[in-house]
Amino acid sequence: MIYENEIRPRVLIPKVSPAGAETDIGHASFPEPFHIGLQYSSPARGHWTIAHSPMLIPECHEIYVCYACCLHGVVLSADEVPDGAGRFSMVTLTNENILKGNLEEMMIDGISDIIDHLPERPRCVEGFTSCMQHFLHIDLKLVYGTLRKKYPDIDFIDGYMIPTLQHRFSPDVLGRRQLTRAIQKQPRKKAVNFVVNYFPVDPECELVTMLQAGGYTIHDFAACPTYDEYKAMGESIANIYFHENARPAALDMEKRLEQTPLYIPYAFCYDEIRAHLQEAADCLQLSMPDTDAYEARCEAALERLHDEVGNTHMSIDYTATPRPLNLARLLLTHGFNVYAVYLDTVLADDKDDFYFLQEHYPELQLRSTMHFKRSLLPRDDTRRYGKVLAIGQMAAYFTDSNYFVNIVENSGLYGYTGLLKLISLTSEAFKEEKDMRRIVQIKAWGCHG
Repeated sequence: MIYENEIRPRVLIPKVSPAGAETDIGHASFPEPFHIGLQYSSPARGHWTIAHSPMLIPECHEIYVCYACCLHGVVLSADEVPDGAGRFSMVTLTNENILKGNLEEMMIDGISDIIDHLPERPRCVEGFTSCMQHFLHIDLKLVYGTLRKKYPDIDFIDGYMIPTLQHRFSPDVLGRRQLTRAIQKQPRKKAVNFVVNYFPVDPECELVTMLQAGGYTIHDFAACPTYDEYKAMGESIANIYFHENARPAALDMEKRLEQTPLYIPYAFCYDEIRAHLQEAADCLQLSMPDTDAYEARCEAALERLHDEVGNTHMSIDYTATPRPLNLARLLLTHGFNVYAVYLDTVLADDKDDFYFLQEHYPELQLRSTMHFKRSLLPRDDTRRYGKVLAIGQMAAYFTDSNYFVNIVENSGLYGYTGLLKLISLTSEAFKEEKDMRRIVQIKAWGCHG
């Protein structure tokens, strides 16, 4: 993998054909428009990593048991979170441990030593093993069984930093599932959970309003103020999740805690928003809002936005929203000049949108963010097209635009209310320049621990 740790000054580079790294959607294949071999990692680092997400569990301490070469990145990531370094520890794996065959003993003793010397007793510890331990078949049941007996007042979560072993789940998917593993079944109450989102769901959105009007308590994983609130998620009757990557977490909680999973993904097109709200209403016996009124407000807001931006070139990337093609569809069908979408694969939720755009907007460009050519292709859209309005940090970086909407993974925006707020943010982005070069290098945007 090619890493670019900082934005380099522009230098003259040989002209490179974009073939393989870019294609118009009319000639693209679903779900993989590109063949990704050698990977490029851009300086736009606003999305979250496995070192950031456990910080959302209050009073949780992370302990990574890895080789020093693997620890360089995660320790720097943890330090980017306020007090992240105080909630992060390491046990360094060495060749001597492998030769002696004492991986289990080393992990138990290392984690125990850290716990015994912490200034405050953690309520939860998530230990992370790396690829090497799993190549050598470490006995994790022995490790965590011993630790749980030794420290019965601490909940232990088995975490994994195994990017070379993605047989079933990617690191993000597996990481989200493990974040709920310390939640245990409790007596049922009229409550629901939002899992496993990295940003609190907008409390003004119609889904929250519907749930509150129906008498439900909401436990939002990303907004738990205390460890007791995190554990209280075990009392809920259902888990609502919005991102496909959270599905294994919701299914795991269904199996362990007998909580109903309810998938109502982010969406921007009205018919899909309405259908998801209706699904939630049917499942939880809720009253539907006045969707016609919401849609009229959205139409008026889109019309005003179009009057402002006119034919300005617009680009979208997958880190801003897991539904980039759904958003592109909404904007294109309302007359906006969306010319490029940055993504590497097309998620199943965007399948219908992919084929719709392929038929009706075949010239829409799909651009890979990870293809090795991306590091060589010019970032000159603002010189070619003039002002470019981007939605997402990667779209801003690759188009070299200071006019962009700075959101990551929808940033908690949901439903009609979320769409109205996104339209407002887009209007602001069109009018006000941002310091793109500074902003995109801040990893895990919005992570406050």
